Amino acid sequence: MGGAKKTVAKPAKDAAQEKKETAKKEIQKSAATSVVDPKVLDQIKKEVPKMVCVTPYQIYSKYNLKYSVAKDLLEGMVSQGLLKEVKKTRRVSIYAPAA
Repeated sequence: MGGAKKTVAKPAKDAAQEKKETAKKEIQKSAATSVVDPKVLDQIKKEVPKMVCVTPYQIYSKYNLKYSVAKDLLEGMVSQGLLKEVKKTRRVSIYAPAA
């Protein structure tokens, strides 16, 4: 009664279609990091070292950025030496100004 199920082979994609899909993915990734206006970036770099502690949520809510962009900005500031990472869990990182 049950019998074996027959599978249908899917047609292969053209090379042109694959290139278009990869190009779209790359454009979307680069657009997320270039969202920050240079004026806003300068303002963040001035105000963040004055704060007692900083989380990505504070930057996200205060400057109306995406959460992932706020995380990337803070990680960049750590690599520049403006901030140091105090505590990191799998969900959130807490930063403090570098002394």
